[in-house]
Amino acid sequence: MFGLIWVYQLISLPLLIWILRGFFEDISPDIEGAAQLDGYSWWQVFFKVLLPMVKPGIVAAALLCFIFCWNAFTFALQLGGASTQTSTVSMTRFLASDTVHYGWVAAAALLAALPEVILALLIQKHLVRGLSFGAVKG
Repeated sequence: MFGLIWVYQLISLPLLIWILRGFFEDISPDIEGAAQLDGYSWWQVFFKVLLPMVKPGIVAAALLCFIFCWNAFTFALQLGGASTQTSTVSMTRFLASDTVHYGWVAAAALLAALPEVILALLIQKHLVRGLSFGAVKG
């Protein structure tokens, strides 16, 4: 299990940084300067001014990283043991050498996709703004 956590962090962290970099670049440096003129320290500027401004981007990037890690099949198959199987690896139990149980596979796929859909619906108001925030430049 430790190997899976380590690999998922090594893969999702660059994706998260790459996405969030664009959101932080869209913020004007004048906003940071104005907050420092108001007497905020650098940490206060970051936590009280910058983070609330990029919250939609953080939500969108977190959902994308969650979906990427939740649906990863190869790493879980190679690094996970018999006791640590993800839902995507467990679906292969319904595949036999002579037949495929399509109903069971479809039900397992629906149950595997359900947490992603529920999470996306819960954070929908932040997600729409975060995915469209950097879409138009100019």
